[in-house]
Amino acid sequence: MHIKNIIISGFRSYREQSFPDGLSTGTNVIVGKNGSGKSNFFAAIQFVLSEKYTNLRALERKELFHVGSGRPSLSIFVEIVFDNSDGRLVIPGRADEAEVRIRRTVGLKQDEFRVNDRKFTAAEVHQLLESAGFSSSNPYYIVEQGKIISLVNVSEEERYQIIKDVAGTQVYESRRRESEKILEDTEGKRKQIVASIGELEKRLKELEGELTELKEFQEADREKRCIEYFIFSNELESTKESLRKLERERSSILSNLNVNQDSVLASENEISALSDKRSVLKQDLLRLADERKITEAEITELNNRQAIVDINAKDASGRETRNEREKKQLLRESEQLLAAAEKAKAECSSKTKNYAAVEKTASELFQTVESEQKRLQKLQEKRGRSKLFKSKEDRDKWINEEIKNNEIQIRKSKEEISNAEKEISDCDRNIKEEIKGGKSLENAGENYQKIKDAHDKKVKDAFEKRDILNQARRTMWQEIHAQEAVVKRLEEATVSAKRRLDNSCRQDIRQGLQSLREILTELKDERISSRVFGPLIDLITVEEGYEAAVEVTAGNTLFNVVVDSFDTSAFLLEQMNKRRKPGRISFFPMDTCKGVHREFNNTPESSSLLSKVKFEKKFGGVVSEVLGRTLVVSSLDVGAKLCKELSCDVVTTEGDQLGKKGAITGGYLDKRNMKLTAYRNEKDFRRKLEAEEAILTSLCQKVASKEQAITDVLNEIDELRNENISVENQTDLALREKRQKEDRIAHLQTLKENLQNLKKSHEKNISEAEATIKNLREEMKEDFKTAWTAENEKELELLLSVLSKKRAESATAQAKALQLATERQLAEDTVAHLERRRQIVEDRIKEIGWTNLDAETNREGEALKRDLAEATSRLSELISRIETVDKELANVEATLDSLNLKKVSSSANLQERKDVVDKTEVQRKLLSQRRDEAIEKIRKLSFVPNDSDKHYEKFSIGKLMHNLKQANEKRNKFSHINRKAVDQHGTLSETRSDLVAQKEALDKERKSIHELITHLDKQKDEAIERTYKQIQYQFEEVFKELVGVEDCVAELQLVKSNNESITGEAYVGARIRVSFGLGTAVSDLEQLSGGQKSLVALALIFSIQRCDPAPFYLFDEIDSALDAEYRTSVSKMIKKQSENCQFLIASFKTEMLTAADKILGIFFHNKVSRIQMISKDEGLKLLKQAAEEDRKRSRDTE
Repeated sequence: MHIKNIIISGFRSYREQSFPDGLSTGTNVIVGKNGSGKSNFFAAIQFVLSEKYTNLRALERKELFHVGSGRPSLSIFVEIVFDNSDGRLVIPGRADEAEVRIRRTVGLKQDEFRVNDRKFTAAEVHQLLESAGFSSSNPYYIVEQGKIISLVNVSEEERYQIIKDVAGTQVYESRRRESEKILEDTEGKRKQIVASIGELEKRLKELEGELTELKEFQEADREKRCIEYFIFSNELESTKESLRKLERERSSILSNLNVNQDSVLASENEISALSDKRSVLKQDLLRLADERKITEAEITELNNRQAIVDINAKDASGRETRNEREKKQLLRESEQLLAAAEKAKAECSSKTKNYAAVEKTASELFQTVESEQKRLQKLQEKRGRSKLFKSKEDRDKWINEEIKNNEIQIRKSKEEISNAEKEISDCDRNIKEEIKGGKSLENAGENYQKIKDAHDKKVKDAFEKRDILNQARRTMWQEIHAQEAVVKRLEEATVSAKRRLDNSCRQDIRQGLQSLREILTELKDERISSRVFGPLIDLITVEEGYEAAVEVTAGNTLFNVVVDSFDTSAFLLEQMNKRRKPGRISFFPMDTCKGVHREFNNTPESSSLLSKVKFEKKFGGVVSEVLGRTLVVSSLDVGAKLCKELSCDVVTTEGDQLGKKGAITGGYLDKRNMKLTAYRNEKDFRRKLEAEEAILTSLCQKVASKEQAITDVLNEIDELRNENISVENQTDLALREKRQKEDRIAHLQTLKENLQNLKKSHEKNISEAEATIKNLREEMKEDFKTAWTAENEKELELLLSVLSKKRAESATAQAKALQLATERQLAEDTVAHLERRRQIVEDRIKEIGWTNLDAETNREGEALKRDLAEATSRLSELISRIETVDKELANVEATLDSLNLKKVSSSANLQERKDVVDKTEVQRKLLSQRRDEAIEKIRKLSFVPNDSDKHYEKFSIGKLMHNLKQANEKRNKFSHINRKAVDQHGTLSETRSDLVAQKEALDKERKSIHELITHLDKQKDEAIERTYKQIQYQFEEVFKELVGVEDCVAELQLVKSNNESITGEAYVGARIRVSFGLGTAVSDLEQLSGGQKSLVALALIFSIQRCDPAPFYLFDEIDSALDAEYRTSVSKMIKKQSENCQFLIASFKTEMLTAADKILGIFFHNKVSRIQMISKDEGLKLLKQAAEEDRKRSRDTE
């Protein structure tokens, strides 16, 4: 075991410090300058391991906190990590921990230890360390600065005390002090007991003189009590005989009473049943009357609706006739229009052919005229230019301008042609789109007819479904009315049963149970609710015939609430008080109610009351607590016998109770007001009510479902009608759109023809312009002639003559073509008009075919007829049922009258017998009271007669009273004596015996304590001798190793005591005698040098450590006063001993570095100490710097 790591946080000069590489298992030497924090490092280890820092005050804690730059910490801690692979440190419950971390954390108001993250007290940590070898009696595994010199300078007595501490004598002395304290207490008790025994013996001698008179008094007193015993016995027997006689009479009366009561109960049950039946019949009568009114109102409404339907049917029939007449007229008109259209088409075709031929001739003549006209214009212009221009340049200039103007005209015409072609393309595209859109509208009428037929079928099916659902709904409403009557009757019965139950239970208990239910509802905690099981009466089922026995036995505990634990009951009571809930409530906690079921032999006349009750196994303890010790019997005679034999409580099936102490309670018990009966009836009625309400709810849900289905059907009918109207509207719209499309197509075709004509016109203009340009360019090539020739003039005249003739022919042809075009257009308009009119007629014919008013009217009329027939049948059935219920109600009321008369007579007889039972009960109570008084008198006598007293049994009461008088006179003569002398003498004798026994026990205890003290003293002396010898031997060996001289001497001598008999100590001191090999040995250590003193002290410490080894040692500058040669010896010894243990050594000397397995340097900067591993050279350098600073500081001081 060794220290692996030390983690410091906020302790003195250390802000954060740890050793990531760990500490060496051998020798760890710590070097640093003065004030760098070596002592603080050792103080941190002692802070955890030593008792030096226990019970710190607030100021002392504050001094431990690190003070530096930055925010101050609120707590500090030091944690030491041990390698526990050898299992030396044993943590309770975790013995196999390979690593143990002990951390101490201190705050301004906090001081705690944790071992492997478990909280420990300081005492537990110190016990843990002592178990690992850190003995509190041997504090030399930590050697602080100055402890070396103090060990040398201690007195011989203190040095001897050190040897005793190492030997562990503190344990022996502690036990010896405890034993001496016990011995002192024992001596005090023994003295008190001896004094008490003396006083008791003195008092016993006084009482022996009073015993003679007391014996005579006791004889007289016995005779008196004997006579009284027989007087009371005669009285008791007489009372018992009277009780038995009265009980026989009472049993006979009760038997008859029970028979009468059963008869009355049977009559009442029959009356109750008939009353219920009468209520049912009355409710049925009212319900049937209501249904009759509803049915009559329904029939009236159906008749009214039938009249409206008939009127609507008549109107529909008239409209249908008119539509048929109109359809026939439209069909004739359609045929006429079709014939006229065919004729007009043939005429239009003929006129179109004629127009085409004439148009062609007219066009050709027109083009000839145009050509000749252009020749004429050319010659005229040429003649004019010959006169207009003076030179060829002027002419050519004008020709160029004309060519330019014609080219502009050609360009504009081409643009117009391009626009016309684009518009023609748009017309073609629009015509195609209109034709394409028109195709989807061609079959609109046929599609509508198909959709209408499908809708008509759906409407018909929907009406049929509506009628079926209406019929089902009417039937369900009848069932609901009947079920509502049943539920109402059960509600009244439940309320009545609840009232009887409330009357059988106290009001405060009822309020308490209601308050409990309210609390559970308000808490809304399923965990609490699951722990509450309800009143006991809810959890048991009683066998029929034993209700009275269970009820009188359990009483109001039947309403005690069973819960799982006492904590639950306490919580609920706390909530009731906190919320100020009214009422009183009691609980049966299952964890505390563990009643035992007493076993009884079941016979025909007796059995365990618990066996007549059924309950869940988990409630066995609670039920046994109430009923487990009671026996149920058939009669009081049997009960009295078993009560005495078995010493148990007994109850009869009629409810009479016999206590095991003899008390009898009971009497007449009205079974109608019993808690169990009332509770069972209320529970049965509530269960039936819940079942019937569930049926009613189910019926209402079904009706709601049917009504929703009817609504859905009606909505479906409306939707179908709306869809039909929508489709009809869409069809009309489609037909109108179709006609509109045809008109748009005709318009587009006309527009297209106009655009084509416009295009041709522009093409003609282009051709003319191009010809003009050509002529002009040819003219430019000719020579310029200033005079107009005769040839030219002749050509011009000839051309004028020909042109005039051609113009006349062209005009005639164009007039004829215009007339034919007008006739053709008129024929085309006639055909279009006839086609449009025929389409309108056909659309109207379709509309008339789509209209079908009679179908829906007929369907509604047939449905009304069916409903009217069904309602009429139902009304007849209701009238018949009303008559039957009236007759049955009259019979029930007659029977009830008869039973009520019989009940009055039986009740009067029953009341007379009850009065007799009550009188008998009063007599029984008086006799029971007299019997109990006699028994109590006999019990108080505390007298049991023997055979010599039997003669008093034959004495009469008079003679016994006479003898009692004589006995009293004799007894009164001894009124002056001490009647308690015998008791006092016996009591004092017993007390004396007890005290003598206590004295003997104390004597034995005192002897044992003396023996223990002697044994402890012997063990202590042996431990001191053994430890002294070990230390003396090790001291001599260690000293020789350190000094290194053969002639050196080291002795540890014990100084004997001169007062051993007084002090109990054989020795009073320990003297050291040493010699370093020169001169004689000295015992006065003051004669030694400082280095020699330190060496002697170290030798003693090493010897103590060898006698009581620890896992590791902490030395703080132990070599500061040693000479160089001795420092080397000490380092060698530490190196040797580090093979078996760990050393942490702080030193300023270089010799100690030779023994180091790991060197740690302490550096101090900005008020923070820091430790890190360094090399040997770095350590030597650090020590050299520290020495130079010390010398400089010394020079400055001087």
